[in-house]
Amino acid sequence: MKEKKTDYINPMIKKNLQPESKPDSKEDVVSILFRDNPLLVQLLGLSPLLAISNSLAVSLALGLVFMLIFLSTSLLVSASRDLIPPPVSLASYVFISGSLITVIDLWLQAYRPELRNALGIYLPIAAANGLLLDRLRIHASRHPVVMALRSALLHALAIMLVLVLLGSFRELIAYGSLLNDLPLLTGTEFYNPPPLTSLESKGLRLAMLPAGAFISLGCLIALKNYLYLSRSAKSPH
Repeated sequence: MKEKKTDYINPMIKKNLQPESKPDSKEDVVSILFRDNPLLVQLLGLSPLLAISNSLAVSLALGLVFMLIFLSTSLLVSASRDLIPPPVSLASYVFISGSLITVIDLWLQAYRPELRNALGIYLPIAAANGLLLDRLRIHASRHPVVMALRSALLHALAIMLVLVLLGSFRELIAYGSLLNDLPLLTGTEFYNPPPLTSLESKGLRLAMLPAGAFISLGCLIALKNYLYLSRSAKSPH
């Protein structure tokens, strides 16, 4: 009797094909923000992460934009999930996210033009961000509004966490300062900290280059894996 042949399915793909549980427990929060952070595990939507995470203020601004986009698109997709036909679902998600990105883009051009210039082309292409579309397809289109918003908030916080860590590290290593570009975000000059003189003359400008972005991300992934493996080794089996 021949055995039934089963095809191998990648664990990450298999996880995505299964319906998600309600992300309300402490373990789920820790998993999304740290252990299974989508930017550090799935490596989706890395273009803006690597391109403009060269300062803490700009990284924080991009993180806020992502949070607004994740929440608003998840709200609209979840609320209209029974009205969107499956054949045009992906096009509908891109249309919804693109419309919201256009509104944010126009607002930044009117009230924060310098910040808009700092974000560059990576603001409009966020409408087709792989991680955003992945969340809309897997979660928002299959769950009620409250669950969709909760998941969107956690994943937006996970993105912001990585952006803030990378922006802080790269700005500190390259220029010896933190939040030196905060007026781009606030539109005022009430806080403009001087650079750290101990690092100003020895700044590693490689951190500002694309290669520095990849190296910084690699170091962050390595640190996350090291901490996770160390904790797993100490925990009783």
